[in-house]
Formats: sequence, structure tokens, C-alpha cells
Amino acid sequence: MTRVYARLGRIGTAAVASHASAAAVLGLPALGGWEVPVHATVPETMYRGRTRDLVLHTRPVRADERVTARGIRVTTMPRTVVDIAMRDDLRAAVVVADGALRAGVGAAALSAAVDRRARGYRRAEHVLGLADGRAGSTAESLARVVFLELGLAEPVLQQEFVVGGRRFAVDFWFPEQGVVVEIDGRAKYTQERYLAGRSPTEVFLDEKRRHEQLLTVPGVRTIIRLEWRDLFDPEALVRRFRAAGLPCPVRPVRSARPGAA
Repeated sequence: MTRVYARLGRIGTAAVASHASAAAVLGLPALGGWEVPVHATVPETMYRGRTRDLVLHTRPVRADERVTARGIRVTTMPRTVVDIAMRDDLRAAVVVADGALRAGVGAAALSAAVDRRARGYRRAEHVLGLADGRAGSTAESLARVVFLELGLAEPVLQQEFVVGGRRFAVDFWFPEQGVVVEIDGRAKYTQERYLAGRSPTEVFLDEKRRHEQLLTVPGVRTIIRLEWRDLFDPEALVRRFRAAGLPCPVRPVRSARPGAA
């Protein structure tokens, strides 16, 4: 954020932090972190070539598309999501769009921010069509795009099961195959918001009991637990999914942009 503030100050008052820089200031998630060049949108008369640490854009920013956050002029959350969706990789764009929905931005507000005269608007509409605020984390958002890349059927998100009077929500549910997919992050065993006063060992044992209880649900045949790193090894992922009975008809590809498969 300090880099964004310093850069905007040098560019001038007409500049607005946008794209990845606006997302960082607004607290949206990032797939690869925010160690990227500063992005700003400026009037065409101020445009100059890209440098290693500064990228300028010129699509006009209306008054209702900019706000001040943490003392920095930035594009609004809907405009930021759409800017990223029109330009970035689908994986990164869905992560940001899901984050905006989780933050309370309505799907209608995101759709309204799409300028159908702008280059890339179809990509933005594709991203918004995939976005889902029920994805509980960056890893879950990424997983959904990876599933799309592999040609899996669309899973049910946050499906709830009741076992012994207790209600459990799973990350992904494939009802036809009876497969639950859960994303296991280290944060679950290290961060206080997940520990809730428990020790890592207690959390591990609770997860083990939950796993065993879910397997008693009629129709739940197996549970696949994935870590962050698994999502970047599609060949191994395909083998695991096929062994569990999930059909993966598409050869793994790096990006799920329209037509990439």
C-alpha cells in the first residue's frame, strides 16, 4: 500500500489506483500475492509507457467508480473486479470476484460495472458468471476453476449434512458420484480464528472425527482432501479424481479461459 501511495503522489491528482493495486488497498484476495507493479488509471493525455514497477491504464473512471480508501484514491470494488476480469488470468480473476461477493458486493453491482463497449467485456462476463461468494477461501475459489479446467461436473458448494444432530458443511459435493472434496489449509491448524482456543492437536482430532462422521452419511462414498499445492499439480489431481470415480474428460490445461480446453 505504501508503494501505491508513493506512486500516485508522483503521478498526480488525476491518477486513480486500479486493477491489482486497487484490489490490494480494498482488501481483496490475490492468487499470487501483491508483489506486482503498481497499477493506476489516468487520462489518456497522461499516458506513458509501462515501466518495471508502474502500469498505466486509460479506460475512463467515472466519479461513481472511484472512492478513497486508506487515504488512497482507488477504483470501487465492482470496477476493480471488472478491470481485473477483463485483463487477468481466469484463475486470478475468479479469486478476486469471489472475494468481492464475500465482502458483500452484490452480483448485480458487479454486472452493472461491465462496460460492453470496452475490450475484454466478454471475459469479464465469463468471470462474473463463475463467481460465487460461497467459496470460503482463495484456495476454494482456485479449486473451482481447476475443476472447470479438468472438465468436472459443477459441484455443490457448502453442502450441509446432518450427522447425529450436528450440521456439517463441506466445501464441494459431487452428488452423482458421492464424492466430497475438502480443501485443507495449514491456517486451520495454526491461526487463532480457526483454532478457537483449541490446540492444533485438538483441531486435528476434531477434523478426523468429522471426516469419519461424514462417511456415515448415506450417499457419501468417499472424501478427497486437497492442499493448496495439490491444485498446482493437475496430472496428479486427475489420477486422484479418477480413482475416486470423478470423471475428468479434459486433459489438464493451465488456464480455463473460454476455449482454452
